[in-house]
Amino acid sequence: MREWLIGQWIFPLHERLRGRNTAACYRALRQTEKLSTDALQALQKDKLRRLMAHCWLHVPFYRDHFKALGVEHSDELGYEVLQHLPILERQDVRIHIDEMLAQPLRNRLIRQTTGGSTGQPLIFFTDLAKESWHNAAKLRGRAWFGIEPGSRQVDFWGSPVELSKQDAFRRFKDYWFLNHMVISALDITDAAQARNASVLKQFRPRLVYGYPTVLFHVALYMERYPEAFGGWRPELVTCTSEVLYPNQREKMLEVFGCPIGNEYGSRDGGHLAHECSAGRMHIAAEHVLLEVDKPAEDGAGDVIVTNLDGYGMPLLRYRLGDRVRLDHETCPCGLTLPTLGQVVGRMTDFIVGFDDRLIHSAALVGVVRDLPNVKQFRIVQYIDLSIEILLVRDTLFSEQELAKVRHKMQVIMGAELPICFSFPDHIPPSKSGKYVTLISEAYAARS
Repeated sequence: MREWLIGQWIFPLHERLRGRNTAACYRALRQTEKLSTDALQALQKDKLRRLMAHCWLHVPFYRDHFKALGVEHSDELGYEVLQHLPILERQDVRIHIDEMLAQPLRNRLIRQTTGGSTGQPLIFFTDLAKESWHNAAKLRGRAWFGIEPGSRQVDFWGSPVELSKQDAFRRFKDYWFLNHMVISALDITDAAQARNASVLKQFRPRLVYGYPTVLFHVALYMERYPEAFGGWRPELVTCTSEVLYPNQREKMLEVFGCPIGNEYGSRDGGHLAHECSAGRMHIAAEHVLLEVDKPAEDGAGDVIVTNLDGYGMPLLRYRLGDRVRLDHETCPCGLTLPTLGQVVGRMTDFIVGFDDRLIHSAALVGVVRDLPNVKQFRIVQYIDLSIEILLVRDTLFSEQELAKVRHKMQVIMGAELPICFSFPDHIPPSKSGKYVTLISEAYAARS
């Protein structure tokens, strides 16, 4: 189908038939991405006031919290009251979920769960308006690279939630009327890559979207067998759901020969940020309000999200479970949206070192990531604090290289704890479809 026809007519109609107003939200976001700082803050505060007034009228959980703060009328609600609300933890959602649902919307809510990378999936509810803004913010980020709605797109995806929906009718509809395909990310063997290369060669998508681990493997396969892709190259590769490591970005840039855009969001929090052409992560400030809780000396802290469009089950000052740094510099791309300095990773990405001290996974990941010819890896810490490092590689590592890795990790952990290596041909993804790089049974046990 012609891309302009899909973008102008079929996609908006498709979204309306599904009860979403994504196309209108997308147009609105394109109009606000270059607002002045004052105008953008005024827009945020107006949306926040309307959301909090809705909570006062229809959400018992928040009405009780507002009254506990001395609020007597909805006119008193706003940013100052928000700052005095206690941070909403996932355990709060589990306990009070029924009280958090907006009464008039209860019969129109959509049940969802998080991926459960922490080991404890969270059940929550969303609504069509929130989903419209979420999807529109994703589309807006791609438009910064010239990829408009209707552009041919392939998703490498591994979540059973999405893949289970890919029945014959939907595959037909998405392919022929929306220029959209989904390829399973659960198999990254060479046999699967050969099949995927044939699909990409024929369909020739402008956008490739998926987990960086999987797209990195596609790039490695393309590097070895460029003829399998028939000269096809994407115009944009967008990574999501996992940390995009520098070595992955460099290889994809080299092989794909196009920009690599990073996307940051979650099912529960919403679409939080998208990378621009200048390499900065711009916050979707019209959609979410972000805070950093108790920042460390480097400015990194737990990200606190208030989704400004989540009326069905509002999440005010919600601890998402990631660590980020906010940035305060002007971006040369021309967008005025605020930026994230860095997404450091999940606050649960820790191992337990000597004397029970916690060490962020980035320290160990950096040691393994820099090994030459590593295609895939996983660090597993067991209850006794010992570590196993799984390495998928093209060439053998010498004992000297492995000894250096072992020594560096033992220095980081503060003791000569046991560290062993194994060399599987492939490391399977987690149940959510993501390729987890660190699992600590010791940290999970103490949590």
